[in-house]
Amino acid sequence: MFDSITFKNSVGPGPLLDIGAIAEALLFYGRVSIVGNSATVKSLLSGIPPFIALELLRDKRIEFYYLADQVAISSTPTGSGRHLHGLMRFSSPQHTIEKVGPEAFRAAAGNTGQARVGSSQFTRLIQPLSHEGFDQSAVLASILDHRATERSVSALLSLVAPGYTLGEPLLFRIEQQKEGFIVDTNLDFEEANAVYRKTVPVEHSSLSEAYLLALMQGAYEATYYAATLNSEVAVAPVERVVQSAAIESIVQRRTKSEREIDSFIELTMNDARTIREAVNTGRVPFVKVVKLLDSADKFRHWLHQQPVDAELVKTYYQAVVSDSWADKLPAKSARWAIFTGLGVAADSFGTAPWGTIGGVAISAVDSFLCEKLLAGWKPHQFIEGDLKTLFMADPGPGKAKTVDA
Repeated sequence: MFDSITFKNSVGPGPLLDIGAIAEALLFYGRVSIVGNSATVKSLLSGIPPFIALELLRDKRIEFYYLADQVAISSTPTGSGRHLHGLMRFSSPQHTIEKVGPEAFRAAAGNTGQARVGSSQFTRLIQPLSHEGFDQSAVLASILDHRATERSVSALLSLVAPGYTLGEPLLFRIEQQKEGFIVDTNLDFEEANAVYRKTVPVEHSSLSEAYLLALMQGAYEATYYAATLNSEVAVAPVERVVQSAAIESIVQRRTKSEREIDSFIELTMNDARTIREAVNTGRVPFVKVVKLLDSADKFRHWLHQQPVDAELVKTYYQAVVSDSWADKLPAKSARWAIFTGLGVAADSFGTAPWGTIGGVAISAVDSFLCEKLLAGWKPHQFIEGDLKTLFMADPGPGKAKTVDA
């Protein structure tokens, strides 16, 4: 459970990397990997201070895999007004990690002697990755299944252009040609883009045959990352809806993890997006998250020991009350006492040794009391202690407090 996760360039407007999601993953996952190109490197260093990123790479808390090549869709107009498409792979001698790494690091850190040394170390810690094992012929064979492809395109359009309607069944079929393939479709891209551009600027992307095909190829590319790195892959909502049956299990695994984390944070911190949003809005600097990682090691180790199909909230609850005073309580009372901290008096339980504690309230929020009552290390000691101390600081009405670095 929560063994490893991989982040790649997100699809849609905004930053290529969700830095808040990476911060959250560092607290929950044993291994956090990032796969990308030169733009991904720049996004990472703009979201995480360069020397903090270097420290995370050096400590192997983050792994960065730099793509030596890229996959894309080629699109060439034909005399008939249609486009001949092809699946392609390419690379550029101007975008090797030996060139990109030092330049990106110095641009973010400043052109100082320390930055030059740091840029060299940063570049050496980045690992190469290529699409050598990525079978584009298998991708083409998959999108030739027009039923699956049309379902993917329909789901995508309902997400990014929800006001666009065809008025007839969607047609999006791949027809192979001698030197590529064409798309037979009844989509009106001018009308679809009028809706699409209400949320996505034209500078970012436009809907077209090639763009939809690229999204579908990207879905299979996510599977390649997952298989190569033996990891979950964080995918954007736009990518999620175009996943085919062939990679559905990969997406479901990550979706389940997201739900588990959301439910867990909702229960223990009363805010399902506290961690990610606190980092993304700048209320909690990334350096503060890094300072939590040592104390989070035991928590992540405990997560890693749980069965893959375990429910995080349930296993956390069981770990907190196991071999403790709460075992003596009825199930409802234990859950109430542990998670809500509603002032349940120890004397009210009536039996030794709990009655000897006097009128002290048993509350999971009081981490000092819990440490005395519960035998050995428990996962709540991290959640109720260091994590809440950082992320639940009340900024006060109308204020957005920033925790000092």
